[in-house]
Amino acid sequence: MTVPGVLLESTPGTSWAWIGVRVRPAQKMSETSAYPDVDESQRLTRTITREQAWLTSLWTTDAHARWELRYRSDPATKLLSCTILGRVEDDDPRLAVEAAVRLRDRLTDSPAHVRTDPLLDVGEVKGHLVPGARDGRSTVEVRKRLTSSACTRPETRRRFCFAVSPLRPPEDRSWEPLWRELTLMPEPTVLSVYLEPYRPSPVLVDDLRRLAAEYAYLARPGAPSPVWSQQVEPDGLAVHAAPLYARAAAAYASGPCFRTRISVASQGPLGHGFAELAAAVTGGGVACPPPPWEQDAFWRNFGGLNRDWLEHTYGQGGPVAAMRDTERILCDLSDVDEAALTFRLPYQVTSHLPLFER
Repeated sequence: MTVPGVLLESTPGTSWAWIGVRVRPAQKMSETSAYPDVDESQRLTRTITREQAWLTSLWTTDAHARWELRYRSDPATKLLSCTILGRVEDDDPRLAVEAAVRLRDRLTDSPAHVRTDPLLDVGEVKGHLVPGARDGRSTVEVRKRLTSSACTRPETRRRFCFAVSPLRPPEDRSWEPLWRELTLMPEPTVLSVYLEPYRPSPVLVDDLRRLAAEYAYLARPGAPSPVWSQQVEPDGLAVHAAPLYARAAAAYASGPCFRTRISVASQGPLGHGFAELAAAVTGGGVACPPPPWEQDAFWRNFGGLNRDWLEHTYGQGGPVAAMRDTERILCDLSDVDEAALTFRLPYQVTSHLPLFER
């Protein structure tokens, strides 16, 4: 079954289908007819609200749908292109193609401040999935900050404590500085934000609650030991981690969630501070360059819209072998509010230099 713009790959057991949608600012932000009488900060806030509602409407786990927003620089024009790529899968190749077309239609039905066009050439979809040769590139993953240390409380069986800080950019933070730096890259560079709709299982929710209770216990002084009469001090990292687990248990227990991956790939060296700027703008995370032995896995994720775990990169130097599955999932889990602040569609302000291809 051949449909324009649907890239299909099949094995005897599974079929995957990829699609793409081109995205541009509908018009310059100061001329947006939906909000003609508000200042830029108010318009930005209302734009985020639109995108949040749009992501909520897109959320579905049918056909294992996921999508990735990509900004790509062009050193010749100093302008950015923006594309959303999507992937679905099904045992039946015909059903995979049908699901891909449905996803493309839904992605094309975008908020009013952008205009979209489906990519109807399979070669163009392939070109956006893996833009150019991989040799000699700079790659970075932006992650939630993961902190770890040996547990100081001997009465528990936990050897290490982990704190996972959420990505929480302020709602009024403009992406313009990041986009502007991206336009100045001397070599083609891609910034991508991947979202995969995810429904936390009852087991995951229960385990998050158990982790919240465990870290709350470790964050309080312990009972005196039979050997030493003095009170056992709280675990230092648990004091930091306890409110994070309490918040996660509350935020991800109900409502739609997403698994998130933020990646940067360049055909040349990244400019000084660009990776850190990307981390700051997309949520205050940490920029993690994958080591050489994880480059193949990075490119499998990037080129196929996957989110396979990169042990060294995502572990950020910690003892990841000691992490529970729930802690690993928490490292890339976001609710709709968080996702909307890290998945920003393009906009253009009238009085500023152009950023995007028209």
